Amino acid sequence: MNLVLARECSNSCPYCFETTEREEKKQNFISMENIAKLAAWARDSELQYLSLLGGEPFLHPKLGDIVTMFRQVCPGTELRVLTGGVFNKSLLDNISPKDTGLIFNINEPGDYRNPKHFNKVINNVETAIRKGFLVLLGFNVWRLDFDVSFMPALAHRLGRANFRWTVASPQWDCPSNVVEPVNYKALADRCFAMLQEAAKLNIEATLDCPLPLCFFSESQLAWVRQYHAGTALRMGSCEPVLDVTPELEVIRCFALSKLARVKLTDFPNENEIWHWFLKNVDFQLLPQGCFPKCSECLHFEAGRCSGGCLALHECIIDMEAQTSASNLILSMQEAINTGKPELALEQYEKANYWSKIAVPKFAAAIAAFQLGKYEEAFRYASYAQDISTNPDLKQQISELMERIPRGKIKTGSSPISEKDFLKYVSIPQQIEEKEHSA
Repeated sequence: MNLVLARECSNSCPYCFETTEREEKKQNFISMENIAKLAAWARDSELQYLSLLGGEPFLHPKLGDIVTMFRQVCPGTELRVLTGGVFNKSLLDNISPKDTGLIFNINEPGDYRNPKHFNKVINNVETAIRKGFLVLLGFNVWRLDFDVSFMPALAHRLGRANFRWTVASPQWDCPSNVVEPVNYKALADRCFAMLQEAAKLNIEATLDCPLPLCFFSESQLAWVRQYHAGTALRMGSCEPVLDVTPELEVIRCFALSKLARVKLTDFPNENEIWHWFLKNVDFQLLPQGCFPKCSECLHFEAGRCSGGCLALHECIIDMEAQTSASNLILSMQEAINTGKPELALEQYEKANYWSKIAVPKFAAAIAAFQLGKYEEAFRYASYAQDISTNPDLKQQISELMERIPRGKIKTGSSPISEKDFLKYVSIPQQIEEKEHSA
């Protein structure tokens, strides 16, 4: 989870994906009152990890007090400060390397509007390292002609064993100064060259925002798996990031900040928020990828790949509309309750991966049971049992599994009432499953 301390920024990244937040002219700095609320929430929810960012977090006049409060109230939450590095180096004296790590997002020298800013950033990185901070370097690829040796050489010079990189994300429904998917082949070759440069220096490169599995060629991806496991592991599936605004509103990520927002304190923990966005945003965007070929891709069909950044997916979000999973549940319910289990199975089998959460799998198990397809029924029920987070649903699945005969085939039926179905559809948290987090 990430917390925005300040919307204002001292940097001038050409690819910035936070401009829509600043254009809203909302509250600039988070209040200490909201910091106290979030710290208590982090403690009570056992939040494991929190990044403090912006804008530029070092612009917040009470950054030191904020770090101190988090350390006192929720000592179990690991902290890091994510900065663009354009700040007065004396501000590093306000925080302790024992309390937080630092991630510096660094651009190539020519990408700074002020030519002096690059030297300021590097000087701040060196100062932070000398003070004993755990420092990680980050790099955003936003144009085709970037210098492939820049970040590997800088990481080597500064004694870093690794760096974090990503392809800059667009802003949903906004003009963005990033590389379009149509140019990914050329961009992938450049990124691959950068990774090769890093490998020569024995430096690991870890991917931040995921890329589609087809970004690299098969031979390139095989090489990446050997030399940069931290990049290979992040290829394919894009999941909610959870950025918290100064008003304690949560957005899925900056790229999708124009879509849904929820109040942090309306949820008991990070996992519940994560699943809310998965159901109400991701599942509406995921049925199609950013490439036409996604519809025929086995990786996309099986959920191994999200088809690129969700901000590139063309879809109209309607928060009042049923999700594809909800529609599948209702159609399968109708088929089963009208004595057409074969139709329910057909609907399930034709549905996309993102619709097949635990409740439809449970319905598929019931339909298969009614048809005497016991091996199929057990398989669907077993899968639904594993991925469900709802105790009541897990109990019903267990009861069905007890009725599935072992060995000798028997006949039987298992009607499912509208009440049983709708209680899982009408309570959002109860059909939010972990299936798609793998």
